[in-house]
Amino acid sequence: MLRSLRALLLFWTVFASYGCEWLLARILPAQVSARRFARAHRKNARRLAQGFTSLRGVFIKMGQVLSVVGSFLPSAYAEELEKLQDKVPPRPFREIEGRLREAFGDAALEHFGSFDPEPIAAASLAQVHRATTRDGRPLAVKVLYPGIETLIRRDLRVLRSLLPVVRWLLPVSRVERNLDQLEAMLARETSYAHERENIERVRAMFSGRSDVVVPKVVDELTRGGVLTMSFEEGIKITDIAAQKQAGVVPEAVARLLVDVYFVMLFGHGIFHADPHPGNFLVRPGPTLVILDYGAVEEVTPALADGMRIVVLGAMTRNDDQILAGLERMGFVAPGGDRELLKRVGREYLKALASVKIDDFSKLDRDVVEKLSGMSQLRGRLREIMRSVEYPDGYFYVERTLALLFGLVGQLAPKAGLPGLVLPHASKAFARGFAIPVATRPVQEPKVS
Repeated sequence: MLRSLRALLLFWTVFASYGCEWLLARILPAQVSARRFARAHRKNARRLAQGFTSLRGVFIKMGQVLSVVGSFLPSAYAEELEKLQDKVPPRPFREIEGRLREAFGDAALEHFGSFDPEPIAAASLAQVHRATTRDGRPLAVKVLYPGIETLIRRDLRVLRSLLPVVRWLLPVSRVERNLDQLEAMLARETSYAHERENIERVRAMFSGRSDVVVPKVVDELTRGGVLTMSFEEGIKITDIAAQKQAGVVPEAVARLLVDVYFVMLFGHGIFHADPHPGNFLVRPGPTLVILDYGAVEEVTPALADGMRIVVLGAMTRNDDQILAGLERMGFVAPGGDRELLKRVGREYLKALASVKIDDFSKLDRDVVEKLSGMSQLRGRLREIMRSVEYPDGYFYVERTLALLFGLVGQLAPKAGLPGLVLPHASKAFARGFAIPVATRPVQEPKVS
């Protein structure tokens, strides 16, 4: 109860801050009010980031998601909430021991040869420890925080109680559905039976490739809220200096990463939905080691088919095909203004083609404005929102692509986005589709 009250106090403090600024804006000159709002954005973004870190659990996860897909928020929020991606404080080992005893009994540590009480990684829902089997094989043990399932249920109730205010403050449609998707994502990420299945699916997907490594689940040491896997060595994907020292070309790693995602998305209809730097290691070759399979999502046939049509339209500069792809994905609302969306899409893709990939890894306000197109679209936002629906499943795709391009931008800062992505798109489409991408006929303009 106390934690829920702290969360409510945090949000209502932010709401009250903006309420005061809104009232003052009615009597102050526009320039003064704009400066005050800019300061309020920064102060409240920091307040939320600090509060989410203190509250942990769902709030850290929500902050991480908003830092990536919260383009409707002022840029200060992306800058402050982005810090939550890598700065989650670990839990004391005595708490972790409680979860281990739940899984293995009072003599839990005796099931392992050794178990390091210091975590090697900590996230919003779990942390990872290094251990060994009794015969000395290195292990990575992922342990769900004790009581996290109960906290998630309470935190979601708090967030749902705030929905009326959020709908009033933000020009975002279907906020409830986004919260439903967050709830579903959390349910999957706290089910290690689900994650175990994900690991096996992705291992099978890349079993014929030597340049992709997926950890192996250790069955006899996996149960309940404990997932034990083979420990995989490698260089952190953002450690460019270490990669070069090991003879690895970072741009080759970027191309491998893009290829892997096209294979997953268009070849198998699933994808790793949490591509932050801590989930990828690199070995000479290059070889990509992929970690953490709590967030592996499926792509609906319509979404996969629509994305394929959009990419083909971008490759051939065919506006009608791009719009057909957006419609297939489910973006165009019934009765929506198709011509408006076509114009907006054309403007956005033109801007996108002109930027370098490293722009995605920057948080400079001018870059954010350029990439999001908000400086041009802000005046038409309400009109556009009437013409757009948010397709089921795109919440995860959007978050993943934003994280992925940010990561690729650090590896290959001089590469152009079309030159880096389109060759892999062509190769993926040439392989054909392993998923049924058409449930109804789609009239596609001919590719000239």
